Amino acid sequence: MEQNVLNHNRNYAMGKSLLKNCTVAALGIGALTGAYALVTKPVEVTPSYNYANTQSTYGVLAVQITSESTGQAVINLDGFRVYTSFDFDSFQDSNGQLGGDFTAIDIKNLAVDQVFDANGNNYGDFTNADDIRNMISIITAHIEKNKMVRG
Repeated sequence: MEQNVLNHNRNYAMGKSLLKNCTVAALGIGALTGAYALVTKPVEVTPSYNYANTQSTYGVLAVQITSESTGQAVINLDGFRVYTSFDFDSFQDSNGQLGGDFTAIDIKNLAVDQVFDANGNNYGDFTNADDIRNMISIITAHIEKNKMVRG
């Protein structure tokens, strides 16, 4: 007598097997579809800090050296007067030529004390890191150009 496994095995249910196989196939197709979607469509990442990069105008209105390592300056920033105080180090430097020795300074700390608008009204501090870096540059250039410190 010939034995047929599918017909004579009562524990084997065709419906259960078909359901399990279809479920595994559906999950596999879903995973592959999700992976394909991730590869073909890049996710847009929004920057965490975004501000308008506008060009500002800077000008030195006044610089005063108050001691051997401190000073004060008034900067014109887009029509606002920014009162600052700073700490600096001075040292002898050379530009590589004979007789090109000069006293260079390095501003270590710059603090914005007050900000006034064009009418003289007190205004909140709106400076960012780029403004501070640019103010340090123009104050340094002004002091070195006018030889306000001696080494």
